Amino acid sequence: MGEGIEWKLHRAVGLSDLASLLATGFSFPDGKLAQALSDGTFLDDWRASIVDACGRESAGDARLSSRCAAAFAETDEGLLRREYSRLFLAPGVDVPIWPYESPFLHRMVGAEGAPSLFRTRISMDVERCMAAAGVVTVDLCREPVDSVFHEFEFLAHLHACIGEALRVGDGDAEREWRDRLCLFANNHALKWLPAFMQKVADFSRLGEYRAFARLGVRYLGELATETGADIGIVSSALCKG
Repeated sequence: MGEGIEWKLHRAVGLSDLASLLATGFSFPDGKLAQALSDGTFLDDWRASIVDACGRESAGDARLSSRCAAAFAETDEGLLRREYSRLFLAPGVDVPIWPYESPFLHRMVGAEGAPSLFRTRISMDVERCMAAAGVVTVDLCREPVDSVFHEFEFLAHLHACIGEALRVGDGDAEREWRDRLCLFANNHALKWLPAFMQKVADFSRLGEYRAFARLGVRYLGELATETGADIGIVSSALCKG
């Protein structure tokens, strides 16, 4: 395996792992997540994945890790759950931050009326992209397919498939999976997740979710670079706190 291919493989694996960690961070929290934050396992995995994706941990990444370590130091599962519910699961239409692409964009553009959660044009296209890539989401009756964590899970899958194509030396498959990644990133993930992260940074009362938002922006910057997207749509999401 040539040095260039090996580097691309490490990057694909690292990006897949980063997206998987963010899918976990933005899923409804449980004891395993709280423990992984408190004992440093989550952040250790993040730092290792950054090294895989970027070849090294930059000074900026080290500072980011340090800030997140302080936020994760004494994570409490109950507080995580209450904050998650407050931010994303409020009853009715007064949700501080919609964790689903379609209603998030509905609110962002100032559309009138209550947003739909299921079978919207956006969610159906997300489902189509996933199905074409062989991904079937099992909880569609309970959770919209365009949720933040489903989209991160799908991005992780696409990066992993690129990595597998690189591992076996299948150039046609690699190009196909890269095309799928670019299409989904530009038509979906990068259209709303940078703004979503900014909202989380602005509205969260817990350091843990502000830290997740900063990590999200970091990954999305790499996703934009990987897919040739306008990096400005990510760099403008300057997370606070």
